[in-house]
Amino acid sequence: MTKARDLADYTGLQADLAGLQTNITAGDTAARAGRKNWIINGSVIVSQRASYATAVSMTTQAYYQDRWTTVINNGVAATIQTKSTDQPNGQVGNCIRVITSAGSSAAECGVDQRVENPQQFAGKTVTFSVWMKSNTNKAGISHYNNQDSFVAPTNHTGGGAWEKLTLTHTVNATGPTDFRLRLGLSQSGNTVVGVGDYFEVTEAQMEYGSVATDFEHRSFGEELALCQRYFCKSFQYATAPVNGSNEDYGGWGGLTAYSTSTARPSPIQWPVRMRTAPTIVLYSGASVSSAGKWSYYKNSSWADSSQTGVSATTSIHWYPSVTGSYTAHYSYLGRGHYTADAEL
Repeated sequence: MTKARDLADYTGLQADLAGLQTNITAGDTAARAGRKNWIINGSVIVSQRASYATAVSMTTQAYYQDRWTTVINNGVAATIQTKSTDQPNGQVGNCIRVITSAGSSAAECGVDQRVENPQQFAGKTVTFSVWMKSNTNKAGISHYNNQDSFVAPTNHTGGGAWEKLTLTHTVNATGPTDFRLRLGLSQSGNTVVGVGDYFEVTEAQMEYGSVATDFEHRSFGEELALCQRYFCKSFQYATAPVNGSNEDYGGWGGLTAYSTSTARPSPIQWPVRMRTAPTIVLYSGASVSSAGKWSYYKNSSWADSSQTGVSATTSIHWYPSVTGSYTAHYSYLGRGHYTADAEL
């Protein structure tokens, strides 16, 4: 199925997921949809913040590809990239590639995925798996939770070929509150990281039981909807969030002036129910010179707002307050963009 076809089906998926998320425990999204894989975006097909087709400098505790956060410290420098042309055994999807340009005798360099509502795994046996490629046997797969600490990793042989790595663990009966899959050059604390060390990963999976089964492929539309529980934006999918965008898609609508100084739109609904009330970052449209300020159309031209703030935010919707000079109870056209972050 093509990405275009998946996006065409996306509206129906939004409604289905919203219904699923209404009456069940947060974090059960995969199971509630009849899925086995608890890792979201395991084949790296969703990247809302940017495409990362070209490598960029990697900072720690940052999100690049959706749902994957970075860990890098103690002087290590590296780049991160999404690759679409290098897959194990012709599989469909993308991979994350990280390569170092500065090393350390004791450091971490990898990517994590935090899993929501980890108490549900208390006392259960789970198996993690991933396809990995690396030039060092320090690269591998591990798991961390705050009851068991780091689990002994399964390492790559370092021969530069794709290998499927697996790790099985029975979670402490005392339910953890922090639960992560760790992939990279250091999986259980600081280790030697050399210059030019690299790893590539794809088809990451976590499932119940002691056997690593074949990777569960989900459509682009379904994977995007799962990712949007944690991050979404008003820009088109392929547009990286930026101030001064001339893109009107999702970034404009009606404002009603409820006083001579403040106007608001109707509540703006998130594409799916988010994990929690998100942190919102505002972006200006093309007609506004000030970053983070929305504009409004008045007297045949666009006017800059003196301030744009977030008035109310829930896991379902939000609305901004756009400060300007209005005629009370009149309607105006507004322009601006946002991102919403509810990551763990």
